[in-house]
Amino acid sequence: MVHPLDPLSAAELKTAVDLITNGLATAFPGQSPYFKALTLDPPVKKILAPWLDDVAAGKRVPTLPRKAEALIMLRNQGKATYYEVFVDLSTSKIDRYFAIPAGHHTGLDEDEMIASEQALLKNEDFKKAIAKLRLPKEAVVVADSWSFGADTRAERPRLIPFMCYARLSSNTSSNHYNYPLPIQPVLDSSDFTLHAINWTPIFGGDNIDGVDALPEGIFPWEKMAPKEYEYDAELRQENGFPLRAGLKPLQVIQPEGASFTVQGRTVSWQKWKLHVGFNFKEGLVISDVRYDNRLIFHRLAVSDMTVPYGDPRSPFHRKQAFDLGDVGAGVCANNLQLGCDCLGEIFYFDWDSVTSKGEVVPRPNVVCLHEQDEGIGWKHTNYRNGKASITRSRVLVLQTIITVANYEYIFAWKFDQAAAMHFEVRATGILSTHLIVPGEKSPYGVEVAPGVFAPNHQHLFSLRIDPAIDGHNNTVVVEDSVTMPYSAASPPKNNQWGVGYTVQKTPVEVSGWVDAAPEKNRVFKILNESKINPVSGRAIGYKLVPTPSQLMLAHPESVCYARAEFGQHHLWVTSHRDEELYAGGKYTNQSSGNVEAVQSWVDRKDNVKNADLVLFSTFGLTHNPRVEDFPVMPCETHQISFKPVDFFSQSPAIDVPPSSQAVNKSKLVDASCCKKEEASGKARL
Repeated sequence: MVHPLDPLSAAELKTAVDLITNGLATAFPGQSPYFKALTLDPPVKKILAPWLDDVAAGKRVPTLPRKAEALIMLRNQGKATYYEVFVDLSTSKIDRYFAIPAGHHTGLDEDEMIASEQALLKNEDFKKAIAKLRLPKEAVVVADSWSFGADTRAERPRLIPFMCYARLSSNTSSNHYNYPLPIQPVLDSSDFTLHAINWTPIFGGDNIDGVDALPEGIFPWEKMAPKEYEYDAELRQENGFPLRAGLKPLQVIQPEGASFTVQGRTVSWQKWKLHVGFNFKEGLVISDVRYDNRLIFHRLAVSDMTVPYGDPRSPFHRKQAFDLGDVGAGVCANNLQLGCDCLGEIFYFDWDSVTSKGEVVPRPNVVCLHEQDEGIGWKHTNYRNGKASITRSRVLVLQTIITVANYEYIFAWKFDQAAAMHFEVRATGILSTHLIVPGEKSPYGVEVAPGVFAPNHQHLFSLRIDPAIDGHNNTVVVEDSVTMPYSAASPPKNNQWGVGYTVQKTPVEVSGWVDAAPEKNRVFKILNESKINPVSGRAIGYKLVPTPSQLMLAHPESVCYARAEFGQHHLWVTSHRDEELYAGGKYTNQSSGNVEAVQSWVDRKDNVKNADLVLFSTFGLTHNPRVEDFPVMPCETHQISFKPVDFFSQSPAIDVPPSSQAVNKSKLVDASCCKKEEASGKARL
């Protein structure tokens, strides 16, 4: 039996393509569908949730219908119209289709990105503009397509801007981001004709002048040093920059194999059981999360993210990406490699997608599954007899990595032996760069290499959390640790020495938002108030330990701010609705605050006390670049955690086997040997 949350198989994708192509032929004669996305349309929760409970209870269950959702384009006399199409694979019929609402634009797809860049590089007006720059003869122009952004609420045609660069090497691995060009062309997506050519500011401060302001309009390209700022190891060595020495192998070896099991896409490990899904927009989706057969979460996925840039000068003022909404995490997922992205005993999950022509494309290794040692789990030494009790903390890791042009994001779910879950995001890759006159200073970023300017920006993520703490009716309670009232002149009877503090508990009863407050040790507890812990007498639950990130820095009256509603607060609590998956709205490309997103959902003021609710957690980083972030950025790591609170009757990690040398087989380093090797190395130098 196919699990109802498994991604569409290659055969199902082909069937869906045929059904859509043939099913729309009558209504749209002569128009072949251009497939922008094709993915699973999962069962609604009211059907799916009982089915999952029955499976967990060992009951026989029926096969649920398999359905697909497609986003397509049809072109009639040069005009493109975009449609959502829903297909029932079980009945081989199109359920329904409709054009996307007016004023909304679909995101970019892979084939469109490639075709638009090719069209731009062949455009004669663009070639003439590039010729004016008088680049070195060996320069090869590279154009990264972007989403256009928005600076007005007025409707615009669907546009594709480009960040342009050059590379001075014939090697396609050469880092073109170390040679930005001061030009931003824009194409009309309907026919790839040139809509505009924008020249970018190249000076510091609020100066908006471009290359025309330079003597004879010539940029000092000779002052740039692209060979010094390669990141590829082979290229660096070719350019005379050797790799560091002295690093000996560190291998992760599990002589008896992995401790997890995988059946289909269901993973079991150390009392955990969960389903691993994947789709084109959210990428990795974790569902039906249970610990010791107790339900904890129904569904978990990155809902959206935005990367607003802080340079207010045109055309940079529109620079704001929604990497999931504008492109999609699934289609940007890396093919993860053994010994590189994941270490140890590795299991990979694959995924299939389709091209714009509806051809199935296998995407291997989009998710890796492995175990990882995380140091000490718990320890206590009895000081009376010197006996130490200690366990190592082992975690199960589900990891996916996406590349969105210059940036990489590493998303990892970690499940530990203390029944806690952690969602970790690592941002790495290469800074999005602009050209600047060498030596110029700017309040909006920093020169990270001669002539290479890295603007200040933010990365804000929204995690969608569909809890089911021993059931689907839950309540969010905000807990703050606060100082008790005290006066030294007249101490109160209940706090005579001024040391007391209490925990204030505020339930969220109506849909709305709450912000982090680290000065109050604020945590958000998701409770099942119908079930009481027999030890504490309190409702069982899990607590969300938030990352108190800085929120949107764009002005509240700006279009940039309006586009990313989820970036305005740390936690949003809404009532559950199946279709409300994306905190930034379904169509973020060129949105201007006109989409129905998380703010609209909380504005309903639905009851969320003892209800089927959903949380959207906002976190991320404000990235004001430094020289050390170039030519490739060391990982910036952020994590949020979900920990049991009164869910168990004692520590769930108490039964983890103690750590021992007999099992771990660590080796003692001979320090004298190391000193001899070090001395020998110095002698050779």
